[in-house]
Amino acid sequence: MEAFHHFHSGMANMSILVWGIIIFYIAFLIGSCYLQVRLSKAEEWWKGLILPVIALLFHSFGNVLAVVLLVIYAVNRYKIKKHKDEIEQMKIQDL
Repeated sequence: MEAFHHFHSGMANMSILVWGIIIFYIAFLIGSCYLQVRLSKAEEWWKGLILPVIALLFHSFGNVLAVVLLVIYAVNRYKIKKHKDEIEQMKIQDL
């Protein structure tokens, strides 16, 4: 009976560990995406490429993360360029 209790206790500890890892991984992904959005909106275009390059260097899970970060970068840079183009058009129309 004690062996069963010890086994059950070990499984409960393992379950807590697995959930902790899953929560940490999700928090890491959300934090990475948030930081990528912030870096992609920076005036300097190269700042948005920092995280994707780092993610590509870590091949284990980095490939998926790198693609997500590059998509975030591309979307934000497109929005910035579109906004600048609209402002330029407004300046031209004002003249």
